[in-house]
Amino acid sequence: MTEWWDPSFPYRLPIAAVDPLRLGRAREPVRLDLVFDLFRPHPGGITLVDDAGRPAPCQIARSGVGRDGRLDYTSLYFLADVAPGGSGLARYHAYLAGEARRLPAARGIRQLKPKLGDGFRRLDTGAYVIELCRGTAAGHGGAKWGIRYFEEKSQGINLIHRSRNAFGGVYGPFFTPENGLVNPPAHLVIDIDPVFEGPVACQYRLHGVIPDGLRPELRRKRLEMIWTFFADSPWFVRTYLPDPYETVIDGRPCRNRITVGDEIESGKGRLLLSTYRHDGGTAYRAGDLYAEILLDCIRKLQQREPAALAVAMSRLGIDPDEDPASWHWDNYWRLFSVIEGVLDDKVLRREVEAIWRQANEVVWSDREHNRMKYTDDAVDVSREPQQTIFPLDARKTYELSPETGYAFVRYVNRTVPRMQIVQRPDSGWVNWGTNGENEYPEMPSGSTIHSAYGRFADLPAEAARMETPVVASAGTIERFYPL
Repeated sequence: MTEWWDPSFPYRLPIAAVDPLRLGRAREPVRLDLVFDLFRPHPGGITLVDDAGRPAPCQIARSGVGRDGRLDYTSLYFLADVAPGGSGLARYHAYLAGEARRLPAARGIRQLKPKLGDGFRRLDTGAYVIELCRGTAAGHGGAKWGIRYFEEKSQGINLIHRSRNAFGGVYGPFFTPENGLVNPPAHLVIDIDPVFEGPVACQYRLHGVIPDGLRPELRRKRLEMIWTFFADSPWFVRTYLPDPYETVIDGRPCRNRITVGDEIESGKGRLLLSTYRHDGGTAYRAGDLYAEILLDCIRKLQQREPAALAVAMSRLGIDPDEDPASWHWDNYWRLFSVIEGVLDDKVLRREVEAIWRQANEVVWSDREHNRMKYTDDAVDVSREPQQTIFPLDARKTYELSPETGYAFVRYVNRTVPRMQIVQRPDSGWVNWGTNGENEYPEMPSGSTIHSAYGRFADLPAEAARMETPVVASAGTIERFYPL
């Protein structure tokens, strides 16, 4: 582009957006950090156009403003379109003025009124309607913080049926038998601070102190997360920053790894995602005996101390005549949770010790359970024992529904040695967890997860775009001189 679209802007800054893979990009979120020296614009005096001179949505954030009200630096967010093949290059221009200008209202993310009692923000991003919640610490699935309403707009379905679960919570290293099964999403009210909010990008800081469990070395640990959502894009990005720790889980040392659980609840008898695979072929172990170990402990407790179990069931609101085999999964862990306090402390400590020892023997000593499987194809998880698999060495992962074509694509910037994937048709529960067996956390602390849900023509290509995003750079500032 050689002509100025509006000569009332005295300066312009050429911007190049490069697709290193030449796969093509559509409305891909881009952040470009700018430092101003030759000319410092007003925060309200920046607009962006593409190579054809058409206005392009943009937003400034994390800016430094001098005493004269002009910018020293800023982060410019915009949505890039790059044609596939060819040079892999798209050109833009940022136009700069020293005072605020009347700019066209940017269409993009809209804030809606929250509908859930603990809802913090309900956003219509164009791709999704999501509600970010603080949680209530009541202990059950519907009390969790995180995303409790998640709708891909073209599909029109809340992925979290009746908002009775949450997406994106942190569990390990706290949600383990040794620590008294402290469930941070269900036992913590999280604080949420907007970092910035605008039409192109909204970023939030979630933070809080994990409730204390049985392990002294895990007490008073803080958790911090940065979540970013974008306009008209299926991408959203999360970084997890817990306090450093060292502990022992499942009889083995564990240091600075966490479990993130992306849970979907589609209702009984309905499964929104039914297969799993990741790049390079999927090596995995099948079956999860952990729930059966908990059930076995409940059975033995029922025989040894029926009165104690009856009191615990009453406190949890469980029908005294209900067979433990038919309990909701929440009640399995709540029974053995130090925070729920439904068992006497002495009994609880004895039982969680037995749970981790039995679990350790199954996971690390049972050769049949540790038998590896491998496939280049997608795994039908619901056909595996306990509808659970533990894939190894994952970075780019795909959960897919062959019936609808909808998929979850994720890219983790650090390899996750083991993961837990659950897809249970009977309950409609789908879990993407960065943990191995017995809640052993596996994702390195400080990791960033790029995620997207929708219909994608090429799942590996979408993950490749996440791994290698558009590279944006600014050229030399230019000044307009009228002829």
